[in-house]
Amino acid sequence: MTDAYRHRIKLEVRFRDIDAFRHVNNAAFVTYLEQARIHYLIETLRIEVFQEMPVILAAIDVDYRAPIVFGMEVVVDSRVDWVGRTSFSLSHRMTAGFGAEAETRLAAEAQTVLVAYDYDAEHPIPVPDEWRHAFEAYEGHSLERPA
Repeated sequence: MTDAYRHRIKLEVRFRDIDAFRHVNNAAFVTYLEQARIHYLIETLRIEVFQEMPVILAAIDVDYRAPIVFGMEVVVDSRVDWVGRTSFSLSHRMTAGFGAEAETRLAAEAQTVLVAYDYDAEHPIPVPDEWRHAFEAYEGHSLERPA
């Protein structure tokens, strides 16, 4: 973990993540990011794993930097960058390598935008103040959305 990313999870590459080219398929990268995002929200908002989370993924932008292969350990670092009225953005850095002692390489960088969402009414809702405060407390600074 670096000072820029306060949250970290480690993931194991599953055999099913590998495609015909013998590396992790791009769709599995997105699944790894989803795992990181969910763990970040559970930890920072202190919610139960099975609790319905009133958020919806609005955007994801992934820059693939290097392939990941079977046997590598994947680490995804995450942070909230800003919180707006109904949405917030997370950045992720994904690295991969063989074993704890091995040198790791940057595999991907990504940005996501999540929208606080009322699934029954099918429309965005304001980001709850308690979320905003929890994210800022965890990140250690203001998360005002840039103008």
